[in-house]
Amino acid sequence: MPPIVSIDDSVVTSLSAVNEQRLDVQLRQLEFHALLHRKLDLQQLLESFLAEGQGFVRFDGLQYQAAGRGMDILIGEMRQHRQCFELKLGDKDLGEVTLVRGKAFSAREQRESERLIESLVYPLDNSLEHYSALLMSMTDTATGVHNQRAIDEQLPREIRFARRSEQPLSLMLLTVDYLESISEHHGVEVGRQAWQSVAEALSERLRQSDIIFRTEKDEFLVILNHTDIEDALALTDRLRRQVDRCVSYDNVQFMLTASAGVTELDADDDSQILLDRARQALSMARQSGRNQVMALPAETPDGGDSPDDGSVA
Repeated sequence: MPPIVSIDDSVVTSLSAVNEQRLDVQLRQLEFHALLHRKLDLQQLLESFLAEGQGFVRFDGLQYQAAGRGMDILIGEMRQHRQCFELKLGDKDLGEVTLVRGKAFSAREQRESERLIESLVYPLDNSLEHYSALLMSMTDTATGVHNQRAIDEQLPREIRFARRSEQPLSLMLLTVDYLESISEHHGVEVGRQAWQSVAEALSERLRQSDIIFRTEKDEFLVILNHTDIEDALALTDRLRRQVDRCVSYDNVQFMLTASAGVTELDADDDSQILLDRARQALSMARQSGRNQVMALPAETPDGGDSPDDGSVA
């Protein structure tokens, strides 16, 4: 005989309870959308998406890639199972977002993930526009590299990261020798071309992990991540030799040489102390005849001897 099920034994969700559950989901979705729209910083937007998106679909990490913008951001933990979404807004290509986790996504979770990703499109577009405007404000118009404002924001961040990861970090400060005489004898535009030529020469030879800036004192600053002072000295000399060449502009030919100073991050350094020591090393190179590199470790703040006399000519 089949089992008898009475009305008291059945599990029935009332219509009011169903409507209440739907309303709760809709409110959480609205709060989620509002939260994302308040995040203009790209990193903060993606971190919020990871943290708050867990309420809709469980995932352990995400990767955002936009090759045309030079972006590859990883947040959370990388796992083997993934869902990849290409984001577009009209004709705009916003990049690609990949959700990852240790357990395979079910068919239902794949659909929910797609709806979740849809909520990211407009906030991501706003964030990328904000990033572009911010990037413009941090770009030196004469050379196309980062400017002094970018140094003030980026250098403390790179120092914190180096200490967290327990990796060495060095600074290279390089300037064109006798730039003033080039501009004086050949004109301001030729002097500007000299700066562009040096920026191109350096950028072509820098590693992907290195970050180049132009300072307010007309120097090129390069943050050399994962690099100790000995390796920084060797790398900087190779870059100096790359600069040392004949440049032509509007039928004017002139020789470019460069002087540089390098130093390594010490336990007690802040960004200003580190930058001041790199500038002192540069001053030593210029006073010693220019067209050379000098290294100044933290242990020799008075300009004393450094490894291998601290110079490469």
